[in-house]
Amino acid sequence: MKKGFTLVEMLVVMGILAVLMGASLGGYSAFVKKAQRARAVELVANVQTALEAVLQREDAWPRALLAGNNGGRGEMTAEVGAALAKRGVMSLTYKKTERDGDTIYVLTGLDQCGIVSPWAAAAIKRAAANGSVSDSLRVAEGGTIADHRLRYAIDDDYDGVTDVGVSQNGSGSCKVRANACVWCCGMDGKFGTKDDIYSWSAGQEVH
Repeated sequence: MKKGFTLVEMLVVMGILAVLMGASLGGYSAFVKKAQRARAVELVANVQTALEAVLQREDAWPRALLAGNNGGRGEMTAEVGAALAKRGVMSLTYKKTERDGDTIYVLTGLDQCGIVSPWAAAAIKRAAANGSVSDSLRVAEGGTIADHRLRYAIDDDYDGVTDVGVSQNGSGSCKVRANACVWCCGMDGKFGTKDDIYSWSAGQEVH
């Protein structure tokens, strides 16, 4: 006669499976968070490299970048992103249109809100299916699309030092030995917190 599992044995097995599933899900969640942060770090570095490439090629900052610099607190808006797309220094989705005899570059698709963090990019991708993407769109991890837009500062007086509207130690603005600086909020969508990502090291700051 075959003997089946008792109710107690089944409950024990189910309990063990639940524990194993919980552990694996927790590990997967941590892996995803680490991967997203790594993508954000790479993005910040790539944008900083793109800015420096523009300066090296043209020996001057384009008007769009100077206009958006905003005293060292510039935002990587669609207009600023279009200036980079136009020069081919970043892989961004855009279209070209003719306006008054000039060729105008406009960011489209997942880049329509400018250059944003991976967390915001995921939110845009989900919302794009419904056609409801805007700066006020909430990001699941915290903040809005506008909050997750990358920030930048450039050396607009060409002296090798960039005036930046933030400092890594939280003491306000600072000067950085670099031609361009880029930074990004972390997963929480807030600037000025410990998970922010910077293209420069604290040792480059001049106080």
